[in-house]
Amino acid sequence: MLGPDEEFDKIQPSVADMMKAGPAAIVMVETKELRENWSEVAQRRSPVSRRGGASLMAVSSDAVKALSGVTDGTMVEFETEFATGKGTQTWNAMGKITGSDKALASEVILLTSHLDHLGVRDNAPGEDKIFNGADDDASGSVAVLELARVLGRGKRPKRTVYFVCFGSEEAGGYGATYFVNNMPFPKEKLVANLEFEMIGRPDAKVKAEELWLTGYERSNLGPELAKRGAKLVQDPHPDQNFFFRSDNIQLAKAGIIAHTVSSFGLHTDYHKASDEAKTIDFSHMTRSINSMVKPVEWLINSNFKPTWNEGKKP
Repeated sequence: MLGPDEEFDKIQPSVADMMKAGPAAIVMVETKELRENWSEVAQRRSPVSRRGGASLMAVSSDAVKALSGVTDGTMVEFETEFATGKGTQTWNAMGKITGSDKALASEVILLTSHLDHLGVRDNAPGEDKIFNGADDDASGSVAVLELARVLGRGKRPKRTVYFVCFGSEEAGGYGATYFVNNMPFPKEKLVANLEFEMIGRPDAKVKAEELWLTGYERSNLGPELAKRGAKLVQDPHPDQNFFFRSDNIQLAKAGIIAHTVSSFGLHTDYHKASDEAKTIDFSHMTRSINSMVKPVEWLINSNFKPTWNEGKKP
C-alpha cells in the first residue's frame, strides 16, 4: 500500500509534464491512501504543486465522474473551506564576495542550495520521526559553504558572488521565490545560478566521478563549464523532470539561466527518515565539490554570459 509520500512521488513526473502546458489547475482522483492520510498530505504540500503556478486538487471519484461529462470550455467552479492557522516563517542564509573588477563587479554569479528538509513528522512509520535530509539537501548546503570558504580565501573574483541557502524548498520553494522577488541587486545583473542538491552519493547511471546538470540541454552553461573541467553531463533521468523540481526553477521562470548540479541516483531514502549522515559517501561528495572549484573560478572571473538554447527557455 502506498503512503501519501510515495503516492505523490509517483505522480510528480507526470504532473510536472502537465505543468509545462500552463494549466490553471490539475485535478487528480482521491485514493484510499489519500483519504486515510489526508492530514499528513495536507501538511506536506506536495512539491509538484509549485512547479508552474497551477493548483493541484484531489477530488472525490464522484466529482471526477461528473467532470468527465462536461464539454471542453465549460467553466467549472469548486467550493471548499480552507483551514487557517498560525503563520510560519522561513529563512534564507546569504553570503557575498564583492567583485574586484570595475567592469564586471556589478555582474552576479549565484551559488545556492536549500537548507530545509521535511522536519519532524509524527505520522511517519517507525520510531524515527526526524527527517534529517542528509543528502536532500545537507549535501548541497555543504557544497555552497565549501565553495564560499575556498573562494573567500583566494584572490577576490572579478564578478560578485552570492552564496545563498534557501529556506522552505520542500514546502513550496518559498525561500527562492522571495529571493527572486527581492533581489539585493538588479535582476538584469544576475548572470547565472547553480543550485547544488543531492550530491551525497554517486549515481550509477553516470560515471563514478561525474555529476549531472538538470536541463543540461536547455542552455550553453553546462557545456561551457564542462570545457573548463567540470565533470558535468546530461541528466540521465529525463522522465523525472528534475529541472522543474528544485529551487533553480524559480529563477529560470524569471528568465535567469539556472540549473541544478546533482548525482541523485533515485535511492530509496529519498524523503524518508532514513536519509541520514551514515548513508553519505563522503569520498564522492568531497570529490564532487572539489571538481567544481576550478570551473566556478573560471565563471566568476570571466565575461562569459550563458544563453538559453532556442526553444528551451522555460
